[in-house]
Amino acid sequence: MSGAARRVREAVSGSPFLTQTTQSGWTVAQKAMRGRKLKAYFAANPRVRLMIGSGPSKLDGWLATDLIPSRPDVVFLDANDPFPFDDATVDRIHTEHMIEHVDHPVGTHMLAECFRILKPGGRLRILTPDFDRVIALTQDPGDEVTTLARESNLRNGIDPAVADDPIYAVNRLFSGYGHRFLYTEAALTKALADAGFTGIHRYPVGDTEDPDFADVDQHGNQINEAWNDYQTLVLEAAKPG
Repeated sequence: MSGAARRVREAVSGSPFLTQTTQSGWTVAQKAMRGRKLKAYFAANPRVRLMIGSGPSKLDGWLATDLIPSRPDVVFLDANDPFPFDDATVDRIHTEHMIEHVDHPVGTHMLAECFRILKPGGRLRILTPDFDRVIALTQDPGDEVTTLARESNLRNGIDPAVADDPIYAVNRLFSGYGHRFLYTEAALTKALADAGFTGIHRYPVGDTEDPDFADVDQHGNQINEAWNDYQTLVLEAAKPG
């Protein structure tokens, strides 16, 4: 998030009325700029590759979108709304540690919109905290993972005297960082299939058989890489055609 965006959020956070009116004005302004940004991207990129919830990530040839754009090149996108793309116009979609930030019905809508805008044969890569691995932190996951959880606790200000207890990391992943809904692999696979996707396959972070998705995962650059590798579920799926 840019300094300006952060200052706006901090300034209005104490007032529900100011929060509503300021965010409404912010949204109107961002939507007004969106058409120009999309036109410029489509003109320069015959192969359309979309990042949803990009945060600070930036990739050459990819269109970055976010609810609160952090740079001038990032396009405003609210996952609760219809996406500002025509049917079957996007080749690839990458969304990393974003879907857990919205309630389940919004996530369902988001996956349906991803399916709608992808071209036949287009592909989606989605990364999100793995519910099963989060729960496993409380079930003696081994010394290496226990150390990763302790280090995460310390980075997040947990008292060293209790930082060995993984429950703090578990609660952060469930309810911290603005998280709303965590998926198991089975639940996310079903959600993708219900949206129409096929060929659903799990990969480790950073691994793919699709050249478009090579070197696109960046969340590990923002937190500890080994901790990100442990807790992240990665699925790829295709739109038939």
